[in-house]
Amino acid sequence: MTSKLEVNVEEDISRKIQVCPYRVSSQSSVVDDAEEFAALEDPDRRLESVETGDEKSPTISEWYRLQSNTFGATSFRRVENLLDAVEQTPSESVEFDFNRCGYTNLHVQIILDGLLQARPECLTRLDLSRNRLLNVSLARCLGNVLMELQSIVHLSLSFNTLDDDCIEVLGDALSNSGVRLLEAAHCQITDRGGSLLFSALLYSDCVQMLDVSWNHLDTASGQAIGRFLSTQKTLKELLLAGNHLYQELQCTVPLLLGMIGNETLELLDLSWNGLRGEELGRALSKAVQQSKLKCLKLECNMLSEVELSFVVKLAKKSETLVELWLGSNVFEDTVLVELVRTFMRHPTLLVLSLGPFQFIPQTVAKLCRICKRKYPAKQIIYQGVLRAKPARPVDVQEMLLERSRFLAQKPKKAKLKRDLGHLMLQFGDAETSLLTREEFVLALKRFRLKLDRALLEALMDAFEAPKKLVDTGAMALKYLTKHPTERPIVKSAKRKGQK
Repeated sequence: MTSKLEVNVEEDISRKIQVCPYRVSSQSSVVDDAEEFAALEDPDRRLESVETGDEKSPTISEWYRLQSNTFGATSFRRVENLLDAVEQTPSESVEFDFNRCGYTNLHVQIILDGLLQARPECLTRLDLSRNRLLNVSLARCLGNVLMELQSIVHLSLSFNTLDDDCIEVLGDALSNSGVRLLEAAHCQITDRGGSLLFSALLYSDCVQMLDVSWNHLDTASGQAIGRFLSTQKTLKELLLAGNHLYQELQCTVPLLLGMIGNETLELLDLSWNGLRGEELGRALSKAVQQSKLKCLKLECNMLSEVELSFVVKLAKKSETLVELWLGSNVFEDTVLVELVRTFMRHPTLLVLSLGPFQFIPQTVAKLCRICKRKYPAKQIIYQGVLRAKPARPVDVQEMLLERSRFLAQKPKKAKLKRDLGHLMLQFGDAETSLLTREEFVLALKRFRLKLDRALLEALMDAFEAPKKLVDTGAMALKYLTKHPTERPIVKSAKRKGQK
């Protein structure tokens, strides 16, 4: 007999219950089952390896991605490929064209920092136009790139915003760089900014072409350009179209007089500047004769007979002029004849542009044909030839009647259409041909002809008679002469009871 409190426990040695499946058996030793401990890294050794250069330095594209991630900017695969190409073949000529890429100031600054890291030997062109740049920080970075990489000969910044501070920074950098071609058109450069730019480039020995067209250059810039041209010995092309260089004595004359003695300038573009004045003509004639200018562009200004007479004189006396562009100015027939004759006799002039929209008289056209036959290499640009007969004058009365005829036939429903000729027949058969304005309007209402108020007033004014009457007889005669109209068939009214 067993007690209720007695418990029989049969131990099965062959079966072992493991409480935790991840706990090892207590019979195994710790040393046997433990993994081998990794040796701790000594930080001093890591510093020594960095100092000795054992670790591989990141590539320029990796550095670019790291910098972009650091500043929260997007990295571009195109930029990475360019930087890799620069790093792999540093001696090959390369051009960085970021035109219309939409990069921000931060993106471009990281790219320029990458160029300073890679230091390519033959980076020849850097195009940053049409990106809505730049600020002072980016201007400083760009200036460092231009001074460090003297191989850059072409810099394009067109269609960006260059304020006075940016111009001041870039001007100092450009004067110490190897840039030969600078494009800064449509950059909103102010008059002070233009003065700073040309003053900084005063003694540059590299610049050959400057494009600062379509900015806001004014009096101060014109004077600075004059000083610039008087001392510059390398500039060949200067594009100043679309600025405000129209102040004759304060701006234009000093600019032109600075050309005197300049033997390197070959192209000068002063189009779209509103140039005019007799003093301008004198200064222009004097400057071109005492320089080596080959191409002069004065299109879309306000030159008239007085100024163009000086242009004819300078064309006669210049020994180097090859192209003369004078389109969209005010030409008199006598000036045109003299200009074409001078062009025919000139030994070096090859192109004379009167404007792609200019029509010339018959006498000038005859000279142009003779010039083309005798000198095939010479080219005269114009639109066409004026006819011997003058243009037909505009007949306002006929035009208004045609418009009224069209509006009378405009309704889609046949019941609403009206033949204006029937009304004119009524006016012709009337005893009196003069109506007051109120009577004329009432006659149109009875005829059920709807005309807008402006056309109605113009029609009454066109056929107005003395005492503010309307001459309906003349109106009917003019209309029926061009549009003969048969009289309408009058249908007899049917009586009641008749079938």
